[in-house]
Amino acid sequence: MEVFRVVVGAIQENCYVLASAEKNAALVDPGDDAQRIAHAVEEQGLTVKQIWLTHGHFDHIGAVKELAQKYGAKVYASKLEEKLLGSSQLNRAGFRYGDDQRFQVVADHWLEDGDTLKLDELEAKVIATPGHSAGSICFLCGDVMFSGDTLFAGDIGRCDLYSGSYPTMLQSLEKLKKLEVNYHVLPGHGPASTLEKEKERNPYMTGEAL
Repeated sequence: MEVFRVVVGAIQENCYVLASAEKNAALVDPGDDAQRIAHAVEEQGLTVKQIWLTHGHFDHIGAVKELAQKYGAKVYASKLEEKLLGSSQLNRAGFRYGDDQRFQVVADHWLEDGDTLKLDELEAKVIATPGHSAGSICFLCGDVMFSGDTLFAGDIGRCDLYSGSYPTMLQSLEKLKKLEVNYHVLPGHGPASTLEKEKERNPYMTGEAL
């Protein structure tokens, strides 16, 4: 398994490229700059087969349609994000781009907590982590956690947008705290971390921020 990051868009969102030994790839949250992501993928000699979405906000989905069409890739997202993904007003694209259809996404496969995604030899478990939005999920693949906007290095995602909930976010963080693997945490924005480091230092996980 190989993972590399492409930082895209005005909000500096982390799009991750997850590559299998067969040189197939899953894109995690291709938020913008489709041509740039495609260039990065093709430089590595990869073929995009899947697109995984941690949630439906505009800065995580802006390149989904173009890349899905370019590669014939299937899109995976939580069923609970269907409404958010389908509305450029609810996912806040409208505040920046108007009613742009590239921010209205329909997944090919709707996911639920506990589902497993497969890409050649790779398997990723879906873990529901609502709070930033109702359908926010993390993907656990090997020793890597793609945490979206649920968990950042030293911080968490905001909970005041459509379908967000701070109490629910705290419940999701408790769920992550119970995981025994020290995952490499790859968040939707900012630097990487580890789950143990966040358990020890993140004020939202230690209880200091409550």
